[in-house]
Amino acid sequence: MKYKTKHAEVTLSVEGNIVIAQFSGNLDLELLVNFKTALFETVSRFDGKQWGYISDSSCVLAATPEAEQEMVSISTQMQHTNCLISAFVLTSSIAISQMQRIMQNAKREVNFEECLFNNLDDAKRFISSQLNNGLS
Repeated sequence: MKYKTKHAEVTLSVEGNIVIAQFSGNLDLELLVNFKTALFETVSRFDGKQWGYISDSSCVLAATPEAEQEMVSISTQMQHTNCLISAFVLTSSIAISQMQRIMQNAKREVNFEECLFNNLDDAKRFISSQLNNGLS
C-alpha cells in the first residue's frame, strides 16, 4: 500500500508478522486517516495472532497537531489488535518528542528509549527478537 498527499507519503508492507510503515514528509491528518484504514485491514489477516510494528520515519520532520491526535488513536487501537511491540526509526528531535507524547497519551506502557532506532535493520532485529520471546 502506498498513499501520498501534497506534503507527505506512506508505504505499508508486511514481513511475516511485522508491519512496516515508511513515512516521509510532514505528516497530516489525511495521510494518517488513510494509513489507519490500510493498517487495520492488513492486521485483520493475522487472525488475532501477535504482531509487531515498525514506523520508519527517518524522513519525517514532524506531524501536524491533528495528525498527532490521530496517531494516539491508532496506537490505542493497535493494542486492541494484539500488537505486541512497536519500534520507531526517527532522526528528527521534533518527531521523537511527538512520538514520546503519542505513546504516553495512548497509555502504552513501554520504555520508549528501547524502541527508538537509527535504522530499519536494527528495528527489525529488535521486533523479531521481541516477537520470538513473546510467542515462546
